[in-house]
Amino acid sequence: MRRKTRRTIAACSLAVSLGLTNVTALGQGRTLYYSGFEPGQDYNAEYTLIDQDAWQGEGTGGNGLVVDNFENLGQQGYIGYWPPEEDGETFTSLWRPIKGIDPEETKVTFTVLMMITASTNDQRDDFRWAVYNNNEQRLVTLDFDNETRNINYALDDNIFLPTGYNFENEALYDLKLVMDFAANKWSASIGNEVLLDSKKLTTTGASLTFGDLGPLWVYRQPETPGNNYMVFDDYELKVETGDKPVNIPPTLAWTGWTDDGRAILQLGGHATTDYTVEVSSDLKTWTPLQTSNPGDMWKEIADAEAPDYEQRFYRARNAN
Repeated sequence: MRRKTRRTIAACSLAVSLGLTNVTALGQGRTLYYSGFEPGQDYNAEYTLIDQDAWQGEGTGGNGLVVDNFENLGQQGYIGYWPPEEDGETFTSLWRPIKGIDPEETKVTFTVLMMITASTNDQRDDFRWAVYNNNEQRLVTLDFDNETRNINYALDDNIFLPTGYNFENEALYDLKLVMDFAANKWSASIGNEVLLDSKKLTTTGASLTFGDLGPLWVYRQPETPGNNYMVFDDYELKVETGDKPVNIPPTLAWTGWTDDGRAILQLGGHATTDYTVEVSSDLKTWTPLQTSNPGDMWKEIADAEAPDYEQRFYRARNAN
């Protein structure tokens, strides 16, 4: 067995790495839209938010502007508080149509200050932020459940799952959503706390384009909604322009043998890109050994069957 292991050491070889991956290096960001809901931006607290500064809505539930709900920050927008005027409604939603995103601008960052105020009529509802593509398909939702105080999320499969975090009423939160449409990923954070990281923007093959993003008030009991409401301010959307793609191939390095006879290699490349390491005994027929990504540095790949072969070749390629 020992002599066979020595022959395998001499015969093992690394084939030329195959397959490149495109990684987009994002450039400088620009502000696509900002609103502080102030009179200087032609917002009037005597009217609903709908129809001011091109804001649109669906449903007849409460929405509008309040003054100094966030101390020393002037006017804020809100959704909730007074019940819908129409029977049979289940929600009210607001959004501000966005235009002017260039095709190469693939990363959208949304930030907002927000606070959810408790009900005084023993009815508690859900307040959400939802992202839609330019085909008016909902992609992802971040849900603030005012009954349980849990923060949940849903992808475009419409299945709500817990983030593991909760919130408090009358607390001011700095919410941030980052949507990378080129990578089909999004993340959510409040302050320095990451709620979600690298979730899919679409699981159904929907168009990966940004359409709009806005708040929703979902009535838990449509006949008797709560008088709770969500206040928001400093609503801002930024986009980043992608540079030309940079090709990053995988790398494969031989590191030696373990005491039990396994061959050990190191897989390198782009940290979050999956590569497949393949093996061959004749450079003609290749068999997958392991699919993984290098992580921050490199990934150790072990081949337990190497001692059983007179010669063994390895290569790595983009798994996609």
